[in-house]
Amino acid sequence: MALACNAQSCAPGLRKCSIDPVEWDDLRYVLAVARAGSALRAARDLGVNQTTVIRRLDALEEKLGVPLFDRQRSGNTLTAAGRTVAEAAERMEQEARGLESALAAQQRSLSGLVRLTTSEVLATRFIAPCLRDFRREHPNVSVELLVSDERLDIARGDADVALRGGSRPEGAGVVGRRLQDIYWTVYCSRSYAAERGVPAGREEITGHDIVGLDGRMAQLPASLWLAGAAQGAPIRYRSNSMSNLVTTLKSGLGLGALPTVIGDVEPELQRCFEPPKELVSELWLIVREEIKAHPHVRAFADFLACYIRETLVEQPAG
Repeated sequence: MALACNAQSCAPGLRKCSIDPVEWDDLRYVLAVARAGSALRAARDLGVNQTTVIRRLDALEEKLGVPLFDRQRSGNTLTAAGRTVAEAAERMEQEARGLESALAAQQRSLSGLVRLTTSEVLATRFIAPCLRDFRREHPNVSVELLVSDERLDIARGDADVALRGGSRPEGAGVVGRRLQDIYWTVYCSRSYAAERGVPAGREEITGHDIVGLDGRMAQLPASLWLAGAAQGAPIRYRSNSMSNLVTTLKSGLGLGALPTVIGDVEPELQRCFEPPKELVSELWLIVREEIKAHPHVRAFADFLACYIRETLVEQPAG
């Protein structure tokens, strides 16, 4: 919000000329001092120091070209121009509070079902904590989670929203939003590293035991990369489950490829080396086009995208 001044609308005492818009953040200091009666008490109410309040008032008076307060030892009293500014600020404050209340009521009124599909990896790392926070803001929106490493057909209606790693989604009937990239590298347990050491790069992997993925999971780019690098190395264990792979790695059976968003949060695991450039995967949020404007779907998609941006720590590829 901003308050602008021109020759026709200037309050008495304000100079008749164009001035820069006055932002709400400036005006709240005027309101605080007007209500408290002094810069010191206003500073306590705002949670800042007195110097900050005085500096902000001085800057605003300089911008407007008039004094807003008669400053005396006994306190600060609004001038005629100050009363005009304070009254405008009070109206803006009421509008802002009304807007906040209206938005909060709208959020409470949202309802409906969102069917979300994603992989085991992404569900484990992001979805559970996100759903907990989302429910606080939108208690009447239900989310059905379909954890599958098979790619359900969003355009056909198998799900409403998908969180997927990979390349840009193609085909009609869906809209995609690219989020942060996901990085993968090779991990082992700290006990394995203490006993066997760790490879410094791809060329040293063949000297170690390998824990691999099986089934559809074996076709992941990182799994194929590790299999190619580990030719001749003994495969100690295979699993078609990412969570089981993590458990097996922690037991010390060998090396395995994991996304950094999974491996880095496991205190018993350590990176063998930094993520190779070729093991970077795009992360996409995909929504069925015909329902993208539905308020409860849009609210969920926006919330999930924001949650991931705020929580995902990007790891640069080496």
